[in-house]
Amino acid sequence: MAFRLPAWTFRVGVALVVVLVMVWAVAGWMHSGAIRDEFLTARSDSSVYDVAVHSNEAGRVVIDRTPASESEGIWGLESVNAYAQISTIVRIDDSVVERGVQSLVGEIAAGSQARIDVDAYTGDPTSAHGLGFKDPRTPSDIGPHPSWFVDGRRPTWIVYVHGRGNDRLTESLRILPSLVEQGFPVLSLTYRNDIGATPNESGLRLWGLEEWRDIDAAISLALRKGAKDFVIIGSGYGASIVSMFLHESSNIPLIRGVIYDSPILDLEGRVQRWEGDTGSLWPVSWLGRRLSTIRFGVEWGELNQLERTDQFDVRILMLFGAQDPETPLDVFKQFADALPDLVHAARFEQAGHTDLWNIDSERYESTIEQFLLDVVGAE
Repeated sequence: MAFRLPAWTFRVGVALVVVLVMVWAVAGWMHSGAIRDEFLTARSDSSVYDVAVHSNEAGRVVIDRTPASESEGIWGLESVNAYAQISTIVRIDDSVVERGVQSLVGEIAAGSQARIDVDAYTGDPTSAHGLGFKDPRTPSDIGPHPSWFVDGRRPTWIVYVHGRGNDRLTESLRILPSLVEQGFPVLSLTYRNDIGATPNESGLRLWGLEEWRDIDAAISLALRKGAKDFVIIGSGYGASIVSMFLHESSNIPLIRGVIYDSPILDLEGRVQRWEGDTGSLWPVSWLGRRLSTIRFGVEWGELNQLERTDQFDVRILMLFGAQDPETPLDVFKQFADALPDLVHAARFEQAGHTDLWNIDSERYESTIEQFLLDVVGAE
């Protein structure tokens, strides 16, 4: 007589499968929420004032030694009420770093707390560099966004698209004097969900899937103001927006060249590395990414520039750091190798993510100047 399982075992098995699927679905839903919070939420710089100022006198500041404060180059040192720029390292010991310092706004007092700022400048083009500027509002499809415009002699305009953070117009202040000296008008943009800009319906960053229209609106405004053609600079997150603009806009014939600073070329790959770092289980993380498409409209394939290299037809200068924590070196290499006639790659050995100017401002500016000479020509 054949052995038969009791009828109730089948019902228990089905119930167990249903429970497991429900748990998986809930975990995937929660993971998609974590993706939203980590990668899609528009927010200001959340870094804390974690560096104690021990002394600040006679052009020298002594501060806590941290990985950021001991990095070579030029950086901002920001406290609650003041802003300075630190440069040459004079002395390092086990706990403190002594560096050259120049006060830009107020005076950072001994005993205060500060933080290292990658933008290196604060304020606006006039307060930072003595450059006159206007602040037009670019009329995008959802509403106006503020911008800075510094006029120049040339008909080719530079459009600067900042990186992550919703108050980052100041990022353009690092390269601005060099561009103005070469005669280029510079339009530095905000985009949807920035502070002061028009928010989209979801309030989420979509890595260019929607934001590319804000570059398009800026181009249209510039054409009405007399621009003939353009070079676009995209930094970090901003480079992703520029990539989507290059795929979607009808204004591509007007683009002489593009400069990427620390681009994230495959968002899903970046999210997968974050999932690995946080110990997410593969079935949960896979479902979370799929649910992110359904819930938030993240189209991973469209944001994978490694799979879309055949769709680029504009010359690109790609600047990247060998220590970039956001993008592995092989990703930069794969992109450059796929477009040998279009992409010129410049690697900065000691740099990380969007801090290339800080580490070596002279090389950074000269590399961009040479690229502009190549794609635009001499004045």
